Amino acid sequence: MMTKKTRTSLESESRVGFRIHSNGEVEMLTEAETLALILRAFREGMRRAGWSRLAPTFH
Repeated sequence: MMTKKTRTSLESESRVGFRIHSNGEVEMLTEAETLALILRAFREGMRRAGWSRLAPTFH
């Protein structure tokens, strides 16, 4: 779940993404929040397509 940001905290962080809620509210996202949202969407799509959960790899 994304946290609400105040105007001051938004100005100090780089804003790289946004999310539009069903009520029309626009939420600005940090780089970490944007990456987490994208990865979650990819994993959900792969799961729905029948891919098994990917095991963690150690390099």
